[in-house]
Amino acid sequence: MSDTYQPHELVERALELSRTDGCVVLVDEQSSANLRWAGNALTTNGVTRGRRLTVVATLDGAEGTASGVVAREAVTADDVEALVRAAACR
Repeated sequence: MSDTYQPHELVERALELSRTDGCVVLVDEQSSANLRWAGNALTTNGVTRGRRLTVVATLDGAEGTASGVVAREAVTADDVEALVRAAACR
């Protein structure tokens, strides 16, 4: 998988990989622009982007439903499977 995947594509991929009784996947993306002014002139600028993927996995058991939650920053498409598996083991 490429790192150019859209948030909804990462969610769909995580849901496909889940083997638990229930799974919720959340993607939080943020971006910010940084500007620096000196002497009425723009001296530096930049745009930063971030992505956080959260997986909530649930398993039905004899004593009720157990859940595992794992969240990671800077998740790439190659990281999705490991994140889903980690949530299932919590």
